[in-house]
Amino acid sequence: GFSKPNRLEFAVVNLGQLQAFIDAGKLDAKADVDGDVLVAAGVIRRKLDGVRVLAKGELKAKLDLTVAGASKTAVEAIEKAGGKITLTRPVKEEAAAE
Repeated sequence: GFSKPNRLEFAVVNLGQLQAFIDAGKLDAKADVDGDVLVAAGVIRRKLDGVRVLAKGELKAKLDLTVAGASKTAVEAIEKAGGKITLTRPVKEEAAAE
């Protein structure tokens, strides 16, 4: 098979996971949440090329997220809960160095 040499790999987070970590007190819903905060809280192990949010589960807390990508339904669910999502373009570090 063929594997793209410049393929981006994302750390995937579901809305249900975010809500579970907020309920457990490991994630502060009032603060801005980005990849570094998710790693520190233990939601993901490492950021890889960026964090992508998917819509599995339910989010009740108002959350301000800054991530590389999100599914359309995840964006709608975050905004419906009163939160805000900022999407950044993922940058491959090796490609940026060339």
